[in-house]
Amino acid sequence: MKCKSFKLFTEKIIIFLILFIFQFSSLVASDCDKDIAICLWTEKVSIVKTQNITASAVKLSDKFYVTNKHVVEDNLFVTLFDIKGSFLKAKVLQNNHPADLVILSVDNKNNHNQTINLHEVTKNYNGLRSVAFGIGRQTIRIFPQGNLISIPSSNYKQARIHSTIKNLPGISGGALINKKGQLVGILTSGSGNYNEAIPVDILNEVIKSTNSRKNIYNDRYVNIRICAQAIEIMNKNISQLSQFDFINAENACNFANLKTFYDILGQIYGNFGDFNKSLLFLKKSSKLDPKSPTSLISLAVAYQFNRDFKNQAIVLKKLIKLIPQDVLVLRMAIQSAAFSDDIDFARKSLILIKKYNNSAFDQAYNFLKQTFPNI
Repeated sequence: MKCKSFKLFTEKIIIFLILFIFQFSSLVASDCDKDIAICLWTEKVSIVKTQNITASAVKLSDKFYVTNKHVVEDNLFVTLFDIKGSFLKAKVLQNNHPADLVILSVDNKNNHNQTINLHEVTKNYNGLRSVAFGIGRQTIRIFPQGNLISIPSSNYKQARIHSTIKNLPGISGGALINKKGQLVGILTSGSGNYNEAIPVDILNEVIKSTNSRKNIYNDRYVNIRICAQAIEIMNKNISQLSQFDFINAENACNFANLKTFYDILGQIYGNFGDFNKSLLFLKKSSKLDPKSPTSLISLAVAYQFNRDFKNQAIVLKKLIKLIPQDVLVLRMAIQSAAFSDDIDFARKSLILIKKYNNSAFDQAYNFLKQTFPNI
C-alpha cells in the first residue's frame, strides 16, 4: 500500500515539474516580434512524448494532430503537451501509406468515424520557417528563415521538401510554413545543414488512408521500433554486433521502409568501412527521394571511398544543381572531375568554385591543371 501511495505521489510530482517547465518555457516563446500569422503557429504545434522520444506534432483540428511514424513507432498512445503546459493523451491512428506520417486523435469519446479535415494545399514556398520543439530551449519555437532547395514530384510518395531550415533533434513532426503563415509541410528529418519535410498534399493522402476504427497495420510500426533500436545500438558499438544481429537489423529496416532509416544505415555502414552496404542503403534512399541533398551527399562520399569516381560524378552533377554553394560538394566535384577524366565537369565545377568559394579557386585550378593542361 505504501509503495502504491509513493508511486502516485511521485507521478504527481513529475507531472507538476513538467507543467512548471513548460509554463516557464512558454514565456520565452510568447515573446514574439514576428508576423502574427507566423506567431500563431506556436499554438498549433505541440510536443509529443513517448517513452523513448520527444518530438513535435501539428494540430489539424480540435480532435486531430499529425506527426511522424518514426516518432510514435508502435506505441498505440502518446502524450501531447501544448505551449501552455496542458497535456492530452492521444491515440495513434495507423495507416498504410508509405510516407512517414501518422494521425493522432485526442477524441476522448473514441468517435474516430468523424471526418478529419483535409488541409489546404499551397505551392508557395517563399520565406520558409519551421515551428517545432526546440531541444535547447525545451519548448515550441519558431526557427530562423531558410531557403527552398527542391520540391518532390507527386510520383515519389516518400520524397520531401528540402530546404536550409535549421535541423535539430525534436523537430520531427513539426510545421514547415511559408511567410504568409501557411502550412506547406510536416518536418521529418535531415542532416545538420539541410532539412526535410513531407509536403501537405501527401498529408491529405495519409488522412484518406488512415484507419480510424482499429490498428491493422501494426507490423510495419513494430519494425520501425526494432529498426530504430538497432540503429541506436549500431551507432554505439557496431563492431560488437554479430552477423545475425546485422541481418535482423537490416530486415527490420527494410520492413519499416522509411527513407530516413536508409540514410542513417548508409551513413553507419560508411563510417564502419563497409561501402557496399553503405551504397546499398543510400541507393534505396535516393530512389525514394531523388532530390535529397542528405542522401546524395552521403552517396557521393561512399562512392569516393569506394573509388568509383564515374558514379560519384553522376551524383555530384545532381548535387551542384541543388546546392551549388556547398563547400564539400564543390571540393568533391573538383576531385571527381579529375579522377573520372571529365573536363566539362571540371570546367563547370571551377566556375562554381569561383562564384561561391573564390578563396579556394587557385588551389582547385592548379589541381585540375595536372590532369587537364588545357583547362
